[in-house]
Amino acid sequence: MENRFQRILLISASVCLGLALTTSSALANNNVGLADGVPVKPSVERREILEDVLDNENFELGVQVGMISIEDFGSSTWQSGHLAYHMTEYFYLKARYAKAEAGLTSFEKLVTSAPLLTEEERELTYYGLNVGYNLFPGEIFVGRGSAFNSAISFEVGAGTTEFAGDDKFTVNLTTNFRIFFTDWLAWDLAMSDYVFDTQITGETKTTHNLNLTTGISVFF
Repeated sequence: MENRFQRILLISASVCLGLALTTSSALANNNVGLADGVPVKPSVERREILEDVLDNENFELGVQVGMISIEDFGSSTWQSGHLAYHMTEYFYLKARYAKAEAGLTSFEKLVTSAPLLTEEERELTYYGLNVGYNLFPGEIFVGRGSAFNSAISFEVGAGTTEFAGDDKFTVNLTTNFRIFFTDWLAWDLAMSDYVFDTQITGETKTTHNLNLTTGISVFF
């Protein structure tokens, strides 16, 4: 009887000791970060992060020179300027003014007769508005250490061509390739087609006047 009573006391003492150790461990975990009852704040060195400065040059001003093939009148020098507004990263509006001077037709070169047009009527002037879309933005690598942003864009628009003493409604289609040397300066190469109707040779027909230009643009 006495041995059984001793075993019960021994088991009870072991259970109480285990409970005491478990409670002590839990209290120790809950008091992590406390020193003498005072919360210990971690010493973390904070870094100052500077946000990138975003460019906000939405306007573009450019000049181009090149050649235009005026149907029936040969090729001539083309000079143009434009002002564009970039609404988003992809879409933009472009207003263009350009001029050229038509040459002689094949008929005028072969037949010694009165010219079809006067010198003033041979002056071609175009002004219109295009909508552009940057379809393929990318990069151009020059050597191993230099890379420039680039973009291939497509434009469609309409305007007026003053030629042969008449104003002609004109549809314009353009493919443009650009390289950005800086965030404010770009070089571009463009191929365009100016489509309008004429009656100069005695019959009404739709003419396609192909144009190849190169130039520079500044952004502000």
